[in-house]
Amino acid sequence: MYLVKPPHWRKGAFPRLPLPLPLPRRRAATPMRMLCAGGGMGGENGGVVKVPELKREKSMGWLNSEKADLLEEAMKKSLVHDLVDHNRESANQVVPWFLENMPEDYFNQLSKEVWYGHLRALNALFEMKESPDLLLKSPCDNFVTFIKSHNYTGLVDEMITELPKRKSPTHARLFTSVDCVLAINVFGYGEQKLAREEDIEERYLASMLTFLQNSGGPPEEHAHLFTEDAMRKYMSMCPSSYLNLCSPQRFIKQRIQYERVQGNELVDVKVSRNYLWHSRKDEDEKYTLLSIATHNHSPRVTLENFASYMASANLDIEFLYMDRILDTHESGHVDVLSILLKDPPNMHDKEWEEIRSDLERIKWVDTAALEAFNYSRTQATGLTLQQAEILSALCHMLHGQLNSGTMDITLDKMLTSVYGHYLAIAIDICSLFERRFHPTQGLTKQEEDLEYERISGRVSMVVEETMRTTLDKMLTVVKDARKTNLYVPQRKGLGISVNPANLSTPKHVAGLPYGVLFMHGRRSNLFHVRFREHSRGGMRVATPNSPQEYTLRSLNHYEEAYGLAATQHAKNKDIAEGGSKAVLLVRTHDYDDIKAMQTHQRVKQGANKNEEEQKILEEAKTARDGLIFRSVRMAADSLLDLIIPDPELEKYIKRTPEAPEQEFVYLGPDEQITPTHINWITDQAKLRHLPYATAFMSSKPLSGINHKEYGVTSEGVCIFLDVALRNMGKDPTERPFTLKITGGTSGDVAGNAIKILNRDYGENAKIVGIVDHKGCCEDPSGLDLTELMRLVNNELSLEHFDESKLSSDGKFWSRDNPEGVVMCDSMHNRLQTDAFLPAGGLPNTIRTDNWEAFLTEDGSPSAPLIVEAANIFIEQQARVKLTEKGVLIVKDSSANKCGVICSAMEIIAHLLMSEGDFMDFRSTYVDDVLEHLRTLASKEATIMFDEYKKGDGSWETSLPGIAERISRVMNYSSDHIANQIQDCLDQPHILQLASSALLPSLREKAGDSLSLLPPGYIINMVAKHLSSQLVYHEGLDYVERSIPQDKFAMVAVQYAEETKRVSDMVDVIAKADIASGSKEEITELLRLGGPRIAVSRSKVFAPKAE
Repeated sequence: MYLVKPPHWRKGAFPRLPLPLPLPRRRAATPMRMLCAGGGMGGENGGVVKVPELKREKSMGWLNSEKADLLEEAMKKSLVHDLVDHNRESANQVVPWFLENMPEDYFNQLSKEVWYGHLRALNALFEMKESPDLLLKSPCDNFVTFIKSHNYTGLVDEMITELPKRKSPTHARLFTSVDCVLAINVFGYGEQKLAREEDIEERYLASMLTFLQNSGGPPEEHAHLFTEDAMRKYMSMCPSSYLNLCSPQRFIKQRIQYERVQGNELVDVKVSRNYLWHSRKDEDEKYTLLSIATHNHSPRVTLENFASYMASANLDIEFLYMDRILDTHESGHVDVLSILLKDPPNMHDKEWEEIRSDLERIKWVDTAALEAFNYSRTQATGLTLQQAEILSALCHMLHGQLNSGTMDITLDKMLTSVYGHYLAIAIDICSLFERRFHPTQGLTKQEEDLEYERISGRVSMVVEETMRTTLDKMLTVVKDARKTNLYVPQRKGLGISVNPANLSTPKHVAGLPYGVLFMHGRRSNLFHVRFREHSRGGMRVATPNSPQEYTLRSLNHYEEAYGLAATQHAKNKDIAEGGSKAVLLVRTHDYDDIKAMQTHQRVKQGANKNEEEQKILEEAKTARDGLIFRSVRMAADSLLDLIIPDPELEKYIKRTPEAPEQEFVYLGPDEQITPTHINWITDQAKLRHLPYATAFMSSKPLSGINHKEYGVTSEGVCIFLDVALRNMGKDPTERPFTLKITGGTSGDVAGNAIKILNRDYGENAKIVGIVDHKGCCEDPSGLDLTELMRLVNNELSLEHFDESKLSSDGKFWSRDNPEGVVMCDSMHNRLQTDAFLPAGGLPNTIRTDNWEAFLTEDGSPSAPLIVEAANIFIEQQARVKLTEKGVLIVKDSSANKCGVICSAMEIIAHLLMSEGDFMDFRSTYVDDVLEHLRTLASKEATIMFDEYKKGDGSWETSLPGIAERISRVMNYSSDHIANQIQDCLDQPHILQLASSALLPSLREKAGDSLSLLPPGYIINMVAKHLSSQLVYHEGLDYVERSIPQDKFAMVAVQYAEETKRVSDMVDVIAKADIASGSKEEITELLRLGGPRIAVSRSKVFAPKAE
């Protein structure tokens, strides 16, 4: 061991040891415990020995023999002799005190080598009259030991914050001396050795079977866990040190807890009151033992959370043991902890139940909530942990809204100001939220109104305007909230259904959303915004790289979700669902900061820079990916809490009259959502019995239509590019054209666009610049398509581009240096090309304050055509400015709509058939879907440019203006059709129309199962199908100006019937004996005008009878 001097080193604090002390005799041995002596933390080679049971006098724990009288003196003399070189006089005092006052478990849980090192260090400090406050590290860095001069509330919390940041401990042993003079806490790193097969058979298993036989067996409901085979399998996943030292009672309890949490991320806490602890001399002291099991969580964070909570709750930790048990089912682990607490005065069962509940929640609680809780506990009246979580959620939710006006308040300042200066009001607001939604003891409407008026009066008296506005907004959100999962057992996050009006600002030109859901969890928050009852849209993860970027994304979190949902709603004009978007903001940047700091420190100490950097980067990526996955699970599971129509779940959820009885939310993958995430979300929806579980998440890797695999979004993007180039007089099949692309070769949309460009145009498609998160490749002669295809096919980023494939004028810019970052971020502005494909990048990259950078020195655009393959890459006002400069912009709501259409096609199939049937049918169906996507993209692109040619140069007749108009007209007409169609048709006729809306292969396979779909979904599907027929065939003017508002459904139904009649006529004419040229002309005239003329001659336009 070597000594590290801590920053808080204090002289003269070592108390005078109470020597000499009498050594009590040991009582006769009683029931067995599994223990060992020697070898590492807890030892790896010890045997099963007999020790006294818990209820007894203090005994010499370091002795494992009944011949205590003789061995006590012998051991004492031996240790004194060993320490003679340090100082015999001090050893004569320290050794007896150490052996008498360190608890029995200390000697049993630690190897002799470890505790002997502690004794040597203490003896040296005593000789120097120094305080025993020090940190010991083992030479191989696998143990860190804190020795403190006395135990006190919050000591463990302080120690854990001082642990090395680079890695997390995997096991721990924390002890306090009998006289409370000394605390010794040992943290172990690295994987613990698993029990050997022979030890399991000969020692652990035999011992447990004997105990179970003598004690009457395990609880009946858990008997299957304690069969010989079950225990053998479980013990093979346990560290030998854990089995060596675990009593049979503890083994049984934690085995049952392990079963409850494995594979489901729960935390299970059992509270044992009036625990009889043998190591204290004061028989009047009361103790409580906590037994805890937690699945797949960072042990360091687990310890931090528990220790911080204990300190805030004024609970003294007497000992703490933590071990890790494997969970092979999830390739993860379960950490099991035993924590002994000294009972505070007057602590009742109700308070212990609150502690138990809090500890089961704390894994998912954000650090901001924990800080608020910890601070408030120092005040006369403090927040409960649940209230602290509510307060933190409200601050994160409203941060952007409160800063969108004249206010200027950071998130940290908002939180600390609220709980630091207005704690009483904050408690009132949080309490109102709790009482409004309590499932059995909720407030009446009259009580709610009275309580709101009372709190509102208190808020109005706050002098500082900023905080008065903040508190008032929080109170309004609480008053108008529609439902929450606050009381759902073992929830992963706090979910709230928010009144959309509470978050509305004048900037929200798309109107008020149908619903807004907010999820708040540890280091993460999610907004889900939707514009219709049945809504579909992607879920994306945002992970800002710096504190500044995180603050910016936090301020614009709701704005981003709202803007994306509005764009999605415009894009969803062709499908049954309205638009929605879920944006999950995860705070990961400080992980990277810590890793960078550690790299610097370790390189400074002489480590190889490249090796260390690679190792740190891998560790950072693993930690970051783990945090993202936990955040995705929190958000998805909390969302499921709010939308699952389960009577058992609804016992805990009280909804207001404004909340719908059932909510229909459909998700799809977006940025940073991986196949692993998709599978987990789908499996969790099935596990929790969501009625449409397989339809909840689209693009499933194995049982869906994966967007990246089939390039569905890019198919539509390239159709719009083709039509645009042709309308500019540049036939891409006849002549070369140049492109610049944002979004790299490893990405979905950009990568698949490169594939399709190569497939359809070959060398005519000259990509002169492309940029991703790693770097930028530029070549005025056109980048080598074969090399780009190699990167795409292998999902490699641009840093892997073979620079030998560049021409003499080509260049690769890396983001690893400042110049490279500048060149990468400016590529889309600098390079002059025929077209620009933004297929990746931050939202609003081109904004009102920087759009002019897209222009060349003479004021002309660097690319005359932009096809927005990525959502909201260009801010709306920047679109207006660029359009005025002559740029043709195909808006995102049109250009990349095929992704969501594909998701809708996938989900309809999953709603109509089993997962297995879909898998057998998928290859046939995918061909149908791809053809359908190309057809819809071509139809919209054609009508868009036809309308553009008729334009007068105004915004309304620009390409983006026309795209907005197409979406507006189609959604407007489909909404009217949906509202009116049940007055026009009976259910069989509605189902017949719904069948015609299915793709041919699906109609043949599962058309008879349409009645399985939710009724509202069927209505929307029919309405969108009829609306698209009208708009794509007849144009915008006809739908906007020729159809009476109250007759949309009648006209649409009649138009569908006449279209079928015209189609039949065309088939007849095709078989008739008519001259070839005349036949084609007749059929073309019939297709173009037949349905409209037939409708106009029908009775649907006749005035209603008086």
